[in-house]
Amino acid sequence: MIRAFFAIDLPAGFLEEIGRLQDKLKKTGADVRWVRPEGVHLTLKFLGNVGETTAAALAAAVREVCAAHPRLTLTLAGTGVFPDRRRPRVVWLGLQGDLDALARLQLDLERAAEAFGFEPEKRAFNAHLTLGRVRSGRGMLDLLTALDGLEPSPLSFKAAEVRLIRSDLKPSGAVYTTLETCPLGGGQTGPEPNILCPPGRAEVKEES
Repeated sequence: MIRAFFAIDLPAGFLEEIGRLQDKLKKTGADVRWVRPEGVHLTLKFLGNVGETTAAALAAAVREVCAAHPRLTLTLAGTGVFPDRRRPRVVWLGLQGDLDALARLQLDLERAAEAFGFEPEKRAFNAHLTLGRVRSGRGMLDLLTALDGLEPSPLSFKAAEVRLIRSDLKPSGAVYTTLETCPLGGGQTGPEPNILCPPGRAEVKEES
């Protein structure tokens, strides 16, 4: 058995911006377990524990689903907490752009997974990136005030694929390994398929 999920990986520029925002929020001293920037993904479907054979068969079905959906342009926008400011549990970074198309893709992934016996997510899909998880109410007022004044850089990128990612929990944190790649729009996967689009400029490949 493996622990796995389907997600869209983020380009390096997004991860750098996530680190910058987290550094600002950490100064509040709030009791939050911050997610390492390299561990942040746009999760579309969490599978939990799954057999490797089932995971491979599901990935093949998801590859067909992704081929029928277009590539997506997504932009960083806004921050907040779930479920609400009175009971914050998750600190998130928001997205805007092709969100309707993203929701349709996520719904089709849910349906594909359901055909393999996975329970559908009961909560409505809300596209976001998890920055951290609240452990206690310490420093929460300062954190909420900081979030109100936080302005993410409006970085955009063209999402070109969905990945099946294995998560191995280690004492030092989760280790992520891509098991399968499912191109969107039937396109071929290049060496850097998720392309960063700096504000005010044409799309360029993010430099390694």
